Amino acid sequence: MGELYDDRRQEPRFATSGTYYLQSGSRGTSGRIFDLSVNGAMLEKLATQPMESGKRVNVVLHFPGQPEFVADVLVQHIAEERVGVEFYDMSPEHFSTLATLIEHHQRSR
Repeated sequence: MGELYDDRRQEPRFATSGTYYLQSGSRGTSGRIFDLSVNGAMLEKLATQPMESGKRVNVVLHFPGQPEFVADVLVQHIAEERVGVEFYDMSPEHFSTLATLIEHHQRSR
């Protein structure tokens, strides 16, 4: 998937209504997903979901009507109440779920 990130700023982002949580021993509180692209997402910053800029974490993303999927993400920036993440790696099945979501958003424009 590394080749997708070279042009990440050229990929459109779509406002969306999903939730996420860090994949760890316990589920914790879910945060909102504000927008989504094939290369990353903007997440709600939560004190219960500690993230640091420049670190990689696994997040579980959930969108209504779609199966949850896991993404290894790189935290690009943290500002106020938002966390910008870049998708770093995910299984082909989970990437297919992401691609389906993006396709749905593109068709509904």
